[in-house]
Amino acid sequence: MKFNKKIVVSSIVTILSVITIYTAYRFLETKGTQAPVISDDITSITFKPSDGHIFLLYPYLNIWEKKDGAEDTYLVEIDREGKVIKEEVIQDPDFGPISLDQKTTRPDTLFASLNSAQYANHFYTFNLNTKQFQKERITYFEHDVMLDSVSHQGEDTWFKSIVSHETGTQTYVEGLGMSTTISNVEEQKVYLTPPEYLPTPSPLLETRNQIAYVSAGDESTDGEEAAMVFLDRVTGEAKVYRGEEDPYEYTALHTDGVNTYFADSLGNMHQIDATGKNTEKHYKVIENAYYNAHNAIRMINENEGYQVVMKYNPETSTEERMMVKWTFGKDFSVEKMDLPYWNDNNLYRYLYHDPILKRSYLVELDAEEETETGRLLIVDEQLKLINSIRIEDPLGLDFVAE
Repeated sequence: MKFNKKIVVSSIVTILSVITIYTAYRFLETKGTQAPVISDDITSITFKPSDGHIFLLYPYLNIWEKKDGAEDTYLVEIDREGKVIKEEVIQDPDFGPISLDQKTTRPDTLFASLNSAQYANHFYTFNLNTKQFQKERITYFEHDVMLDSVSHQGEDTWFKSIVSHETGTQTYVEGLGMSTTISNVEEQKVYLTPPEYLPTPSPLLETRNQIAYVSAGDESTDGEEAAMVFLDRVTGEAKVYRGEEDPYEYTALHTDGVNTYFADSLGNMHQIDATGKNTEKHYKVIENAYYNAHNAIRMINENEGYQVVMKYNPETSTEERMMVKWTFGKDFSVEKMDLPYWNDNNLYRYLYHDPILKRSYLVELDAEEETETGRLLIVDEQLKLINSIRIEDPLGLDFVAE
């Protein structure tokens, strides 16, 4: 069956955004506005709960219009049994639902992309030492570029935009597609993506000479297939790589600055070195898999990381979630983790890994239950369960702090 991959990938991301919007909105409907307002600026808050307690952050999506005009982010403090100690409100109009990302070159920093529906020209970082958010404004463009994602690996900070920085709009080039912008924050360098190679929500990978991303494919008669795209950091020219087969999609995984690592939906893993050589391996465990941008890889050291992967099972016509372990470098491989607390049919979000506390935070929603409750899972660096806590609206929860 022929279909437009760009539309399919965009639809999946839209569905995930709608889920986040709905859960955030529902959370606020149930909570009302009774909690005290403690700040109008998320960056003024130090996220250090009392000993033995945990902070849960439920951001409010500010494109919804509340009756009282407030744009509330709820900060909920709970104990280890899940009992709510107190609820407070942060009314910051510039903050909202976030997707967190991390990179090995700055292990003490979380990068927070705002939901693209917010059309923001800023992103946030969170310092795991100071326990505070920092607003990172983008001011060096003539037009509002509206950040799409700051998910990236490399020395510098990179982001993708929703529109082209040259026009400030989503300009479609007849017969080709649409160009967007990729930018380096530190150098304020800008790259316009070729219209036929529209970036997906997958991370950006920075090497010494190039910036790599993956593009969505189009299975129309004259359309381009999905690809791994490398932009020259001097000329901006694109070099395109594909595997031996044409998969539904590629996903950018990781880079060490020289080698770049990708996976595709057919179960192939690609390692592309500085010369452009593509080493391809096949792993049945990741066939028919989708690497959700909301569940990026969480690296626990320079070579190993975990990721929640959504996989389609053709035998049962169902979607399953599994935790996989990636190993990069000489022993490039992937394996499915067998976890006693895991249910393949439930929904999961891997929030982040804390290298200081040496633990990770995941949220789980029981897909078979009709309630909007779930679990906060705290695990160690081998994914062994430290604590399981029942919480409300797990899919609306974007951040946790101990």
